[in-house]
Amino acid sequence: MGGQGTVTIGFILWLWWLCWRCHSLPICEGVEDETPLHLLSTKTGYFNAHRDGSHWEKYSEEAYKSLCLSSAGVLGEAGVATGTPRHGTRYPTTEGIGRLLKVLPALSRRIRDNHRQDRGCLKERDVAQLTDWFTPFELRDRDQLQEMGYEEMAALGSHWLEFLPNLFNVTYDPSLFKIDFTIKNRTEQSAYHFLRGMFGEDAVGNIELPRAYSPNFILKFYKACPRWLREVYKNNETTYKERWLFTETEQFKKTIHAVSARLGFMHPLSSNEVEAMYDECRFETAWWPTRKSAWCTAFSFYDFEVMEYHQDLKYYYEDSYGHPLNAKTACQTLNDIRKRFQQAVQSDGEVKPRGLLYFAHDKTVFKVMASLGLFRPAHHLRHDNFEDMKNRVWRSSFVCPFSSNLAFVLYRCAAEHKVAVFFQGEPLPLTEICQGTVCGWEELQGWLKEKHLSCDLNTLCMLKDEL
Repeated sequence: MGGQGTVTIGFILWLWWLCWRCHSLPICEGVEDETPLHLLSTKTGYFNAHRDGSHWEKYSEEAYKSLCLSSAGVLGEAGVATGTPRHGTRYPTTEGIGRLLKVLPALSRRIRDNHRQDRGCLKERDVAQLTDWFTPFELRDRDQLQEMGYEEMAALGSHWLEFLPNLFNVTYDPSLFKIDFTIKNRTEQSAYHFLRGMFGEDAVGNIELPRAYSPNFILKFYKACPRWLREVYKNNETTYKERWLFTETEQFKKTIHAVSARLGFMHPLSSNEVEAMYDECRFETAWWPTRKSAWCTAFSFYDFEVMEYHQDLKYYYEDSYGHPLNAKTACQTLNDIRKRFQQAVQSDGEVKPRGLLYFAHDKTVFKVMASLGLFRPAHHLRHDNFEDMKNRVWRSSFVCPFSSNLAFVLYRCAAEHKVAVFFQGEPLPLTEICQGTVCGWEELQGWLKEKHLSCDLNTLCMLKDEL
């Protein structure tokens, strides 16, 4: 019996060794998959993000009925527009760079060694990329806008110039445009490149940007909210519970094991190592979307869906519908829009400023959108409903890629003022506020007053033990 057991074990190990050498086995399926450029959570590049252009026909029809269109068929007579874009594609943060440098160089060498022993599924070209891999950033790049971010923001500026020429096709005048951003350099850099796209290379050099300040209750209200910091951001027991539980599910473990096996490892990598690879894959894909990052190769399409959901469980509870306080903290931002539009409606002469250009962060965009009820899912995202939520309306890749932007445009129409909302440049109905794609100002203002007129961040953000 002892000898037979030895033979059996040896046979099993031999089959296991063959599996690692064979590139045609099921474990290797997925290594040739294209990276889903639109499913990389908040590191999705703006030009790759999914857009919903299905509301244009209804939007145009409603605008015509309200006589908001000029005879040339171009939507005109816009009184004021406000946009709140997230900054463009960036480099990792200081913490992120430290984690990537700690994990990836050593990991790339181990993957190379596995391949030399005929283990794993990677092709020679992928192993060569990893063997020659070096960090495409330096510590001084931390938190800064990357070159792709420059182009994203310039493209946004050009888009709005073309879409609303009566508002933006003018010589820059600081009295006509209010520009604001946070103390993070990447938001100021985003503002600069947006204005470059809107007013041109020559003009932007003469534009004096305002000084950033903190606390900023319009753009970074959450950081000035002690209650949110304690009850949400730093609350590991509730905010990150579903995300942690997801790492214990069959789906997540299957991804960890599959990625490890494709790289030739006899034992599964740690989740931290797989997440570091995933992060570098996402950054490199956002920076250079036309070439496949070698760090993406070990992930199948299914694995990308799993990793995206892992990210969604973080942002959903930290910044969106997963906690009621998230939406409430954005009240000052929406109150600012209401006040600006009300001033424009009551103005008899030229509206100043005519453009409110705010540059912020993913947390700002998530919370503002939640406060408006946009992309609210029918059910909460949980660790145990991944399969049921594959077609969910709320996914971080769609809601908040790099340069994600939400714009409100106030129009003077034949009988009244109306407001259109645009998400990623596409018209977006406020289904929880008004009927149709274009809202009557009185209807929207009534909702904003009801929800946000009494906005008092001091009271809202006060810790319970301070009451």
